[in-house]
Amino acid sequence: MKARAIKAIIGKDLRETRRERMALFWIFVFPLMWITLLGGIWGGHNPPITVDVGVVYFNESAPFTAADIVNVMENVTMEGVHVFKVRRYPHESAGVDAVRTGRIDVLLVFPRGFGENVSSGLQAEVYAYFDRSDPQNYQIVSGVIKGFFSEFEKEMTERRLNITLSYMENYVPADAMGNFTVADLERYMLGLTNPLELEEREVKGEAPSAIQFYVTSFIGIQFLFATMLMIGSGTLEEIEHGTLRRIAASPATAWDFLIGKMLSTFIVITVSIVIGIVYAKLVFGETVFPSALGWLIIFLAAVFSMSLGLAIAMGTRSIKATNAIVNLISMPLLFLAGIVIPASILPEWAKPIANYFPLGTALKSLRLLELYHRPTSEVLPDVVWVAVSAFGMLLIAILLYNWAVKRLE
Repeated sequence: MKARAIKAIIGKDLRETRRERMALFWIFVFPLMWITLLGGIWGGHNPPITVDVGVVYFNESAPFTAADIVNVMENVTMEGVHVFKVRRYPHESAGVDAVRTGRIDVLLVFPRGFGENVSSGLQAEVYAYFDRSDPQNYQIVSGVIKGFFSEFEKEMTERRLNITLSYMENYVPADAMGNFTVADLERYMLGLTNPLELEEREVKGEAPSAIQFYVTSFIGIQFLFATMLMIGSGTLEEIEHGTLRRIAASPATAWDFLIGKMLSTFIVITVSIVIGIVYAKLVFGETVFPSALGWLIIFLAAVFSMSLGLAIAMGTRSIKATNAIVNLISMPLLFLAGIVIPASILPEWAKPIANYFPLGTALKSLRLLELYHRPTSEVLPDVVWVAVSAFGMLLIAILLYNWAVKRLE
């Protein structure tokens, strides 16, 4: 192995990369486009959710009616934004049709006699019609509606309790209550109507921003897709141009060529990653700059990806076939390896891919280390697994590379 030959090959590759427009796109344009697009969509402040609510109710003369509840809903705001956009419908079938066609998210029907039941202390019913064809939207809308009625019901219960206690205090003789006081009765009745009180307390956890998450996603894309594609198609182009044949006949060995090719590819990818990191900081004010261990994880992931790309190229010996196989592998892994979307929301059958496939494991370890600031000891077993996988894939790539070189000779 000759350092001078390796240096020359690296220099040649970098000069050729400078002249390749597609390579320049992946190095300079793609990092900026990816971070700008996803950062612009998910990185800003998300306004409160607004729910389109349809209501059907009857005019009643009771002290408290459905119209009062609707009026409260229309005035519920969060951060200055109205949570409910209320539309009134003349009858139930019109509202159900609006839900079915997607014009509203939910229909609330207050049956006749609702106000009389509530005002007299009896139980009243409300019918809620949801469209469950979109499970995610259903969960959000039903959560907002049920949360509103839960708080409203709690408020009504407290008011009824206070009215009942005031009547007891004014009209029930003190000697008839025995050893109990009004305060004792209040505690017992409150326990009957509201047996559990959930008190919410905030914990400031390690929560990365959307920008930070997508910076690591971009890093994952680079060592998954760009690295694999560059080394595979680049080596085959050298074979087609006769470069590798000439190197094999020169004092520089095929090993020098392989090492130089992999190092030049890693340099290009590193430059691309640094550009994306700096751009995120300049535009969005947030970024992720990996620690020493983080860069080691990136290097090991790149070695695995380069080895896999080289093995595919040497096995197919066709640029078109190599590009097709790399795309076939990379595109599903963008999602299944937890690169574009968090691994926590993947289906159960896909989570082992994100957890144990070396590139998914590398990205998971990088995020735990840099976004959640987990200790090195926690991610070290996964780093070892990535290193072993990278070494094993490198051996396979070397065997196929030697076979291709011998065929050239």
